[in-house]
Amino acid sequence: MGELDGRVFLVVGGAGGTGRAIVDALVADGAGVEIVDEDDVAAREAARRHGGPLGRVSARPLEPDACADVVRRVVTTVVADRGLLDGVVTVDRDESETVAVLRAARAPLRASRRAAVVLVGDASDQASALARWLADDGVRVNSVGEGQDPADTAHAVRFLLSDAADRVTGARWPAADRTAAVPRHSGRVPG
Repeated sequence: MGELDGRVFLVVGGAGGTGRAIVDALVADGAGVEIVDEDDVAAREAARRHGGPLGRVSARPLEPDACADVVRRVVTTVVADRGLLDGVVTVDRDESETVAVLRAARAPLRASRRAAVVLVGDASDQASALARWLADDGVRVNSVGEGQDPADTAHAVRFLLSDAADRVTGARWPAADRTAAVPRHSGRVPG
């Protein structure tokens, strides 16, 4: 049983490289994941790897010019299909795409008792401002710089979405690596 059992996350840009590693880490820890990506073939392959549309992962294509509309439809579908949305991870999205995603997901995130957002890559410098914007909604926002190893970045993202980081918001995690001070196991950080 994983720390993220029963929780549902939207990973925008989750089909390849770092995004794929993030999806794998979340699913391994018990989460349900919805992938939204421009690469529809890779997103559907990721869904098949983890059980297909009736399993823990499903995939939706993302049209770059219609990010807000696509994400709004996906969020509506995710909440209708799964009943909730506990978090959003954006991978290599620019500021306008990130804001569009968070606007579309804001109401369902507000309804979650453990809502968290993690920005990876391009928009990661926006974490502090977005954390202030969503603070009254009870949504934590953090970011992780991409490191050399996608698995290390995925580990940091998984930690920031977990209850172990429930008081962390507005933080900009450096590029993750094996020497980063992130717990490798579930549970609270001492202190």
